[in-house]
Amino acid sequence: MSAKTAPSSNPTSEGQKSTGPANLSLKEIVANSYKKHPAVKQFGDLDVIETMLLGSMTASMPLAELLKAWKLLTEEFVDWNEVRISSAAEVANTFAAAKDPIQLAMQMKEMLQVVFERRHMLSMEFVRENTIGETREFFKRSPDLPDLAKSLVLAYIKGQESVPLESWAHGGLIRAGFLSQKVTPTQRQKALFDQLDGIPLLHAVLALHEEARAYPDPAIAEAARKRAVAEKAAREKAVRLERERIARQKREEKAAEAKRKAEAKKLAEAKRKAEAKKKAEAKKLADAKKKAEAKKKAEAKKIADAKKKAAAKKKADAKKKADAKKKADAKKKADAKKKAAAKKKADA
Repeated sequence: MSAKTAPSSNPTSEGQKSTGPANLSLKEIVANSYKKHPAVKQFGDLDVIETMLLGSMTASMPLAELLKAWKLLTEEFVDWNEVRISSAAEVANTFAAAKDPIQLAMQMKEMLQVVFERRHMLSMEFVRENTIGETREFFKRSPDLPDLAKSLVLAYIKGQESVPLESWAHGGLIRAGFLSQKVTPTQRQKALFDQLDGIPLLHAVLALHEEARAYPDPAIAEAARKRAVAEKAAREKAVRLERERIARQKREEKAAEAKRKAEAKKLAEAKRKAEAKKKAEAKKLADAKKKAEAKKKAEAKKIADAKKKAAAKKKADAKKKADAKKKADAKKKADAKKKAAAKKKADA
């Protein structure tokens, strides 16, 4: 099935012909989009949820990245219910090139959750039966989404005669000379709708947003440039500070190592001196003990010798005394014998 198209009508000067650097018509912009991104033609009839999510993604990333992300999203997840119950990080991984992948993933998941809770199923086909006013009211009571997601549903599903554009896309196409700044955004989008002439609305929306990206706001571009310069300076400063920190840490580690070695050497020297002193004191103590033992032994020998000498003297004295007594006894006996002999002689 082919994508929906707007009914043909007579073109107006607004949006029909460029007077600026782009110098392209809407038809040429879409044709160039087909040439650069043939996969755009895959978008035929979409259901309401697909339209809403496609609008959300178109507002957040370049067309080439959008096509990759759409393919990955529909391949990685079985259906939109699996997207609803998956983590924001898992969903965001399919469109990492988006302006804020996590925020976009959370917005999409929250919207799917609200639909599921309100309808007890994951379908938004009820929108086809609602009026445009009721559809607007539904979005007002629903989680926030990029404006393009809502306006694309109103235009593509509800037939609102408008080619929806994000505000930044208006600015880009004005700078390109494709749109006029003298009319309101609503008038521009209505004029573009009148230029479709058989061009699928979805394809025109994708092509126009991609064209607008080629003409960014100079102020935004300058701010981005300054931000990039500041971020680069911050990164370089961070690298410099990290290098200084590492160098300082190495110096501190080297000084700490030198101090540790000096303290270890000092401790070893003190230990060596303490051991030498202990050894000297032990030797001195041993020598004193040896000397004391020698002295004690000498004194013991002296005492023993004196004792031995005294014993010998005592023995000699005793012998002398015994000899003297024996001699005296012998003399006494001899005198007694002599006296007895004299008496006997006298008696005779």
